[in-house]
Amino acid sequence: MIKHIWSILCERISIDKKTNLLSYLTCVEEVTVTQLPVSSPILAFGTLWQTDSPSQEKLIFKLILIMPDGSEKVLFESKDFVLEKERHRTNVILNGLTFDQTGTHIFKMQKKLKNEWETVAEIPMKIILQTETIKSKIIHNSEN
Repeated sequence: MIKHIWSILCERISIDKKTNLLSYLTCVEEVTVTQLPVSSPILAFGTLWQTDSPSQEKLIFKLILIMPDGSEKVLFESKDFVLEKERHRTNVILNGLTFDQTGTHIFKMQKKLKNEWETVAEIPMKIILQTETIKSKIIHNSEN
């Protein structure tokens, strides 16, 4: 059986070509913006999967973004593929997402079991709108 081990949302992924070691850089939990809508820089969603039966099981997964108002957008859906080894990493690069709502956005990872989708991870990212008044207070307070 294929099992989800962990997922992470970050800005960059670095893979060492010689050792295949992986670094997830600048993890993202919250973003402060000065206006909406805003386009994000590149984001990356990394996941580690594990199987007891390498070369025998197929995985299909999808990544969904749930906005604060409850609307959903499928960001990525994989084709089925066989996990050749006991552990397998999937990295989805999210280039130029547009956010037009403040609040908590949920990145939901699902895997397909038979004909049903199972949620295996939900990673929140909060968007905060910083108004001019708040910016003035922050600047004023930092000068004292």
